Amino acid sequence: MTETMIDVAAHLDAPVERIWPLLAEAEGVRRWYAFDGAELDPVPGGAVAFHWKEHGSYRGVVERVVPGSLLALRCSLYPGAEPEPGSATLVEFHVEPDGDGARVRIIETGFAALNCTEEEQRLRAQENSEGWRAALELLKGLAEGADDAG
Repeated sequence: MTETMIDVAAHLDAPVERIWPLLAEAEGVRRWYAFDGAELDPVPGGAVAFHWKEHGSYRGVVERVVPGSLLALRCSLYPGAEPEPGSATLVEFHVEPDGDGARVRIIETGFAALNCTEEEQRLRAQENSEGWRAALELLKGLAEGADDAG
């Protein structure tokens, strides 16, 4: 399979200082992504877990952090599994000032290295792309104040 890369981005009418905790703190992630709980130790080698009642729990590890601008996670695509070669992708969250707000970009790579058929790789990439687009809209609404009650 030719490498498939997911690359979604949006301008958020919110400062980096408001967006970053929503990406790099477990409680923030729970509010827009892992609705049934999250664990996130935002340091290289730190443990990551995202929980959904309907999908299960997904584990990961923090690969790289540049506070306020980059969080890179290697995440398993299978519930309950560790993020190992052939079963995980790299997800990067980039945040940068953009006018009076910030630009958030989510990039996911590694689909071609998954231990499954090319058709399954394409399907995973398509599903994840749709998921990240929806998640980015939720993050945007939250960061811009649509869900201040949380």
